[in-house]
Amino acid sequence: MTSIRAMALQDLDQVVTLERSTPEAPHWDRSHYESALLDEAGSIRRGAFVSIHRERLTGFLVARQVLEVCEIESIVVAEGARREGVGSALLSAVSRWAATGGAQRLELEVRASNSHAIRFYEKAGMTKDGLRRGYYRDPEEDAVLMGKSLYSAD
Repeated sequence: MTSIRAMALQDLDQVVTLERSTPEAPHWDRSHYESALLDEAGSIRRGAFVSIHRERLTGFLVARQVLEVCEIESIVVAEGARREGVGSALLSAVSRWAATGGAQRLELEVRASNSHAIRFYEKAGMTKDGLRRGYYRDPEEDAVLMGKSLYSAD
């Protein structure tokens, strides 16, 4: 059975390993993940969640909430766990967390070429809100801006 829980410092080795094995993921150094777990300042809240199946980390999500908007900064699901509900469970967890903290909206950027992710987010109720030209590097690519209201968060 898969469970979703808050990310902890002891998860970071597995988080970094999964992130490094996922080419489309943002590649952060370990200190960035540590700050996501420890930093909260003023009107900024940080949330990080992991998916665990049989004591193995199968996915994670890192988000930042500023006032009424929660931005998903990174969501990664292990290749062998895709299409098994891990991504949906992580989105549900962050949606509940953000709504509880007063967020009214969930937003993210996704590579324009990542059609699988775009379809996944659309199935989760997110809509395309715009385009950010040249947002990504290595390779340079546009970002599709997507979002949804949390008034109907699941």
